[in-house]
Amino acid sequence: MRITRLELTPVRTHREMGQRSPSDPQRAVSDHVVVQLHTDGDITGLGEMSDVNWAVSSASCADLRLRIEAVLEGAQLTQGADLIAQLAAAGEWEHQVLCGIDIAIHDAVARDMGVSVAQLLGGVQRQRVPFAYPLAPAQTAADVDANLERIARRMDEGHTGFRYYFGADLDLDDTFLSSARSRWGTSLRLVALDASGRFTPEQAIAAIGRLAPYKADFFESPVRGRHNAPVADFLRVKESTGAVFSEHIPDAEVATRLGESGVVDVFNTGLGYAGFDACRQTFAVAEKRGLRALMGSTVEMSIGTAARLQMAASVTNLDLPAYMAGPLVYDEDVTVERIRYVEGHLLLPAGPGIGVDLDHQALRALTI
Repeated sequence: MRITRLELTPVRTHREMGQRSPSDPQRAVSDHVVVQLHTDGDITGLGEMSDVNWAVSSASCADLRLRIEAVLEGAQLTQGADLIAQLAAAGEWEHQVLCGIDIAIHDAVARDMGVSVAQLLGGVQRQRVPFAYPLAPAQTAADVDANLERIARRMDEGHTGFRYYFGADLDLDDTFLSSARSRWGTSLRLVALDASGRFTPEQAIAAIGRLAPYKADFFESPVRGRHNAPVADFLRVKESTGAVFSEHIPDAEVATRLGESGVVDVFNTGLGYAGFDACRQTFAVAEKRGLRALMGSTVEMSIGTAARLQMAASVTNLDLPAYMAGPLVYDEDVTVERIRYVEGHLLLPAGPGIGVDLDHQALRALTI
């Protein structure tokens, strides 16, 4: 089965979160690119470049399509790994581009075989994946209230795991976390406190010491530079606080470097860097090193979430709640059925490939 044509559609969705802060009445927006990889076998693979940070338009997608088709057009789908390697060698690509194409290739191959991508990757280990709902940092007292309202709504729906981005205002962080613990106690699972790489080592030590009593499972990205920060910075904070740390792990090289140093306890990995194979490698390094791993997120719609669910369902060492909350937080989506969330879990879709189908009418309505 050969690739005949690539179709890239820019779309825009609105989040339930505020544009500038949790209490901002103006909804945040996210831009995505929906990938349709057409073949001569009457099968179309779906992919998604999720919540991209580059200028998305019909013109930029047309230029991107021409660059990618120069490598893909006429190629056999079974050469998927080689095709992604060729694309990677063909030049610099914007964030999520390789991931979106890799998802579409895997989707088409699995659909042709009549199996799920998880089966294609080696087998289904689980049908449900626990998740943690994201909460943006509080910058005002109104933001504290807005985040508490979001927790209340999700708790009522049976979703008890949360991750909170902190550090914009530590006093407000303290107020918010104290209120949440007083109201829900240990029935609320605080999976992660994410510093988003905003601190120097000295600042990180002080902030972690202040928020440690709220009993998060781990602190994420504690120092500036994130996974590119010097190991010495991680070590300094680790030795001073004794905290459990998570970090974004884009590839096996970073996984090995941080894993060998002993400064990271949890790998936050995902498809967004380069696709399935790179993600599987980071999970493998975590397992070899005896470290925990979770499936991260770029706030995907249901296509991107379905792909990450297939990955999460196929690995043996998924140790912590995943971060994929996109279909819960977006007002709009582009699939016939959204990914389902039940009692704090994402449900693996049952269909072939990534398990979801494109709603062409919805796609047209959301096209930029």
